[in-house]
Amino acid sequence: MDHPFQCIEVVHRIDTPYLLSACGPKLSSTSLSTGEVVSTWTAPGSEDTGLRTEIPGPGKLEDDAEERPAKKQKTATSSATSLSKIIKLTASPDNRHAVAVTDDKCVRVFEIHDDGKLDELSQRVMPKRPCAVQVLPDNSTILCGDKFGDVYSLPLLPKPESSTHQPKSDGSQPPEEKSKPFKPQATTQTVHSKRNLKSLEAQMKQKNLTTKTKQPLAFEHKLLLGHVSVLTDLTYATREVDGKQRGYIITADRDEHIRVSRGPPQSHIIEGYCLGHTQFVSKVCAIPGADLLVSGGGDEWLGVWDWPNFSLRWKFESFGEDTRKALVQGGVTQAEALPATAVSGIWLVPGDLDGRPEGVVVVACERVPVLAYCPIAELRNALPGRTPKWSFEPFDHPVLDVTATGTTILLSFDTRSKSHERLRACKLHITRGECDVLSVGSVGEDTMQAAIKTANSTSSDVTDEKDLDSLLCGIANLRKRVNQDEAADHDEPAENEE
Repeated sequence: MDHPFQCIEVVHRIDTPYLLSACGPKLSSTSLSTGEVVSTWTAPGSEDTGLRTEIPGPGKLEDDAEERPAKKQKTATSSATSLSKIIKLTASPDNRHAVAVTDDKCVRVFEIHDDGKLDELSQRVMPKRPCAVQVLPDNSTILCGDKFGDVYSLPLLPKPESSTHQPKSDGSQPPEEKSKPFKPQATTQTVHSKRNLKSLEAQMKQKNLTTKTKQPLAFEHKLLLGHVSVLTDLTYATREVDGKQRGYIITADRDEHIRVSRGPPQSHIIEGYCLGHTQFVSKVCAIPGADLLVSGGGDEWLGVWDWPNFSLRWKFESFGEDTRKALVQGGVTQAEALPATAVSGIWLVPGDLDGRPEGVVVVACERVPVLAYCPIAELRNALPGRTPKWSFEPFDHPVLDVTATGTTILLSFDTRSKSHERLRACKLHITRGECDVLSVGSVGEDTMQAAIKTANSTSSDVTDEKDLDSLLCGIANLRKRVNQDEAADHDEPAENEE
């Protein structure tokens, strides 16, 4: 069984595009001009696997032949399933750095050299597992949101002396806080029932019971805002206010909220909420220059918001139904048996409108082999009361991630068979407000096809399909159970997701 590419991103260095692709624990850089894999990085093992070297350091860069581990590692238990998986991947706006998040809660920053090679610069372990990450337009700040509802800002390139544990002027280290032994507040004088007396007696017998102390993060960071629900996504948007550009952080959570907060350093100010969803909101995407926000999640509809005014501008009611119709028209006979709608991705990609570039919004759902498209011009110019026209394109497998270079978009598919393509390149042609999908082969981009072929030929075998499902398909788990207790609505994520 082959491992799909769970994350893909295109960066440009000196007019040469490179495809950054995450396949399990491996991050590869492939030239889209020559089709050559120029760099590969492999994430280290988790702390509980015993696969780390004696001195924790960056992951292994396979293009650096001179670097060798200090001691020979055990290989009997080494496997792709015991290595940290890459769960998020993004690039800075200037394409000089990439940020990858692994499932061991570590945020890793890479320098992208002019020849496309990767060099890991830093690794910072967050207190909880990140669920969304973005580099701000200043190319120096990372926004990082975790599943427990907190959003942090981190410097893209941390300073060596930015540790929160600074040595004293005499060179000595500050004393560590020692945990105090646990002492029950109750006594035999205050407890009278037989059951409570037994509980108190059991507590008194625990001699070494100590309270846990929370260690501060040992790197520069700022807590910007927090949700009381499970955070699902965030995006950064800007607009002109009083003649100046102002930044905003737009966040979404499991409890149907879309919150608009001011950007740093005023992120404690909540501007308002975009309310209307009745199920979880898993993805939000701001459209630059239009004050529009596209949202989706567990509802059968997509929302297009006038986010500065917190109003729902259009509601694409038939999104779920039209998705099933597209599958039937594409020859899929079991379209009615599809899972409930769970939006897994909303992207902005380039399209071709009568020979000129035009942006397109692309939406994918978890475990559903269909993409929905809508030109940004349709969203921007549609009259009130008239729902913008959406197009649908069925595929053989569900789409995991989407990226673009020029007018070409690259699609990553959830296919686990070696006989199917895990990556595909295509173009979007817009005619009369509708999108047609054209394969790259039909427009003669031989170098692009060579790069895609090279990426598809790389093998990464997996044996545990359950672990693969947990990595690729977790959006639907946000749906609340029927007749669920109110307290369970705010259940914390499992301990392994902290």
